[in-house]
Amino acid sequence: MSQKERFRVAGQEFELDKKTVEQKLNTIKAKKVKKVYVKVRGKEFPVNQALAESVPSLIRSQVKTQEAVRVLGALGFIPKEKKPKE
Repeated sequence: MSQKERFRVAGQEFELDKKTVEQKLNTIKAKKVKKVYVKVRGKEFPVNQALAESVPSLIRSQVKTQEAVRVLGALGFIPKEKKPKE
């Protein structure tokens, strides 16, 4: 069982672990990735969506990409940049 870690994003403190993120995103449709994403159970989620959907008290528009990358990276997800199509 993974241990929850404590984070602070957009002025809110919360606890989160990798398993919770996977469970929360299991039935969510991933939005179109514009720049930075994480892969969760084979689906590519924009990092802001992945974090906001996993923490209901967060408002997606208030989550900065850098914060989402920090939190999701700390939980073991690998944030990647979407490469532009040539």
